[in-house]
Amino acid sequence: MKKKFEIDPLHGAIFKNMLLFALPIMGAWLLQILFSAADTAVIGNFGNEGAIAAIGVSASVLHMLVGGLSSLSAGITVAAGKLIGKGEDKRASELVNAMPLTGFILGAVLSAAAILLSDVILGWVSCPKELMADAGLYFRIYFLGVPFMVTAGFLTAFIHAKGNSLIPFVFSITASAVNIALNLVFVIVFDWNIAGVAAATVISQVLLAGSLILWLSRQAEGSRLEFKKLRAFRGLREVFSIGIPSSLEGIILNISNVVISAAVNRFDAGVIGGNTVAAQIESIMTIAFVGFANASVVFISQNHGKGNYPRVRKVFSTTVLTVFIGAELIGTAIYLASPILTRIFTSDPVYIGAARTRMLYMCLFFGFCGLMNVVSGCVRGLGEAKLPLVISIVCSVAFRITWIYTYAALKGTIEAIYVSYPLCWALCAGLDVLAFVFVLKRRERELSERKETEEPKEEQRT
Repeated sequence: MKKKFEIDPLHGAIFKNMLLFALPIMGAWLLQILFSAADTAVIGNFGNEGAIAAIGVSASVLHMLVGGLSSLSAGITVAAGKLIGKGEDKRASELVNAMPLTGFILGAVLSAAAILLSDVILGWVSCPKELMADAGLYFRIYFLGVPFMVTAGFLTAFIHAKGNSLIPFVFSITASAVNIALNLVFVIVFDWNIAGVAAATVISQVLLAGSLILWLSRQAEGSRLEFKKLRAFRGLREVFSIGIPSSLEGIILNISNVVISAAVNRFDAGVIGGNTVAAQIESIMTIAFVGFANASVVFISQNHGKGNYPRVRKVFSTTVLTVFIGAELIGTAIYLASPILTRIFTSDPVYIGAARTRMLYMCLFFGFCGLMNVVSGCVRGLGEAKLPLVISIVCSVAFRITWIYTYAALKGTIEAIYVSYPLCWALCAGLDVLAFVFVLKRRERELSERKETEEPKEEQRT
């Protein structure tokens, strides 16, 4: 039986249940966007000159490193969802008790390396010399919170696999409110500038991770976190078999973003600042697919564990249609509202013009970005993580980097760089759809072969 706040992925109306599951995730994602947007808005209006560009310079590297590690949580969702679909509560319990220490240790290793190599890393993305001091300070303080950020992501993935998306959303509301309040206090009252917004992010992530740990410690057996049973890296073979390729996929995707960021950073401060503002606004558009991306992984992994592949097909078609239409509508609306939205972050007409140039290419084709993100998740939900990785290497690395160093370098305009985004999204989405069809047919064939093998044994026993 499903507990309070849990959605049943195995039964009932697919769209309705997916929407109920997706809405809290969309809300939580919006709050995470507010974490970052609050940094930019407060700095843009109350911070020192050039601070907004300093945050933007390090953004792509932060997303690559932290996002790549956090993508391991995809393995948690698939592995836990499959166990829950099979009804294996004991193994699910072992999984949840391995999450906190594993997440914290991995985050701490990444943080230590990033802090020690911060100047080198910022040099890789062509950080302008005049921005190096502020960008480095923000980078180092931000990474102090990464162990807690990764831990919170791992625990949230497990809770999602149970069909519960509401509880992480509630805790995100509190963390978001704390982050925004501290931004205002640290920057306006204490005049800590970039250090203030980074410190506010760290404190909010500590609060979020702590809240999730305490909540899980009070749950029923099968999903209870017991402090005396905490173990690092125990029973995580399946998690890593899916999570590592997913993590590599996230890193690979962000490597191309770092290459693009380095190319953008060669332009003047106006283009860099406008690029930062546009990226903050565009992140709002991800609510069009982030909820259904998580829902599809949970629904497909549980039904895969149950062997209900007709329902898997329905989940996939529902996800694809909903995400593409929703992302296109939201992207178009955001672009039309861009003259107003950009002024929330800055009143500089140069920044605003540069931001709208980027948004033209990003917003109007956002349906393909949505498909790229959700379809690869559907493939992972079937327990296949290598194909999405290969597709990312082909599209996000080979295609994008070739484009940047050939066509974009030859043209020498910012528009030539930005057009690589929609082209990559469309190519990646098409290949991911083909991969899903291939893997689903393979899983159906495997199930049919298992049944044929089991039937003679059953007749023999009879």
